[in-house]
Amino acid sequence: MKTYRVSICLEEGVIIKVKAKNKKEAEEKASDIAEEYGGSSFPKEYDSDHVHRDYFTQDAEEIMDFPKGLMKTIHDFCGD
Repeated sequence: MKTYRVSICLEEGVIIKVKAKNKKEAEEKASDIAEEYGGSSFPKEYDSDHVHRDYFTQDAEEIMDFPKGLMKTIHDFCGD
């Protein structure tokens, strides 16, 4: 059986939470995180070599910080 090197092209979307002073800083932090951690990984047996990845920040919105466990309590009380 022959071995082939095949390109897989992805555009990924991920939502993360960041602490920031304002929307601009939140988007800058998200962009830095995308540069550092973004992308997919594959098992070593496939000898992957990432040559391209599209990413950008699209939106940032302020959210409330809930104490640990509160969201589970709200979910348990309200259901889906």
